[in-house]
Amino acid sequence: MGFWIFFFYFAVFIIIFWLSREKGGKNNLKKLFIIPIVLAVIITLLSVVKIYFIYKILLIVIVLVVALLTYWQWGSKIRNFWR
Repeated sequence: MGFWIFFFYFAVFIIIFWLSREKGGKNNLKKLFIIPIVLAVIITLLSVVKIYFIYKILLIVIVLVVALLTYWQWGSKIRNFWR
């Protein structure tokens, strides 16, 4: 069950990212595959794992705060990675 949820969201995000790219631009496979994989895993975990709704919200807030702090600390290296 969890694999099919992941596969569905992965396909949806691949389609969204593929259609939103610049026409005639260079295809960046990192952006095209890594970001949809991460988003699909997050949505799969939030839909499959049976925990209370408030804990899911707290988990999202904590992950966003950690991501923001990581970007503040390592922002230039992260930007260089995506080039």
